[in-house]
Amino acid sequence: MIVVVGSPIVGVSDGGLRAAGLTTGIARAAAGGGSEVQVVGKVGEDPGGDAVLLDLAAATVGHVAILRDPSRPTPAAPPQLDDEVSFDVPIIQPATEGGTEPAVSVTGLSLEPADIEVALRYLPDYRVLVVADPLSEASLRVAAAAAGWNGATLVVVVAAGSAQPSPADDATIIEAPADDPDGAFAAVVGAYAAAIDRGEEPAEAFTTASSVVGWSAIAE
Repeated sequence: MIVVVGSPIVGVSDGGLRAAGLTTGIARAAAGGGSEVQVVGKVGEDPGGDAVLLDLAAATVGHVAILRDPSRPTPAAPPQLDDEVSFDVPIIQPATEGGTEPAVSVTGLSLEPADIEVALRYLPDYRVLVVADPLSEASLRVAAAAAGWNGATLVVVVAAGSAQPSPADDATIIEAPADDPDGAFAAVVGAYAAAIDRGEEPAEAFTTASSVVGWSAIAE
């Protein structure tokens, strides 16, 4: 089994509301590779959160360890609509430094160390743990410790240009591109995790994963 740590966001399209974001893309790709997948994350107690859980379930991605936060809405990606469609979901986007334009990426609700510790208690048997969201140092330590206790391979996605140190000597650190509009990076990370879950060694798994979309598609 693969555990992906990160909070999904909700996407808005002509088809309605759906699960979106890097965590979702990685989880979908890993499930598509034949692995059982569970997400450790947090969404709001709102229509957006409901839509995320339903969409993950439809993609055979488990959500028993996704917490619901009644105090905050589920962050949403910018709408991608051909026609004007209205949904009762707030579009929560962080502002850039100037405060006038929305940031390119939207992240999910933050996870505290206790959130991760409690959620992982429900998921004792996993072979790969992927940290998809930027976590605090304390939260990352909890995730790394849990992976160590379970003998699981730890994969940590870091932001482009990040100098974040590895949380474990044997962790796989993968730097995300500045933008992943087609989901190519998420697909490779998910395929990499699925290959390791099948028993492949990291180098072999990376070759397998790169063949999914081609590493050049991410590097561009």
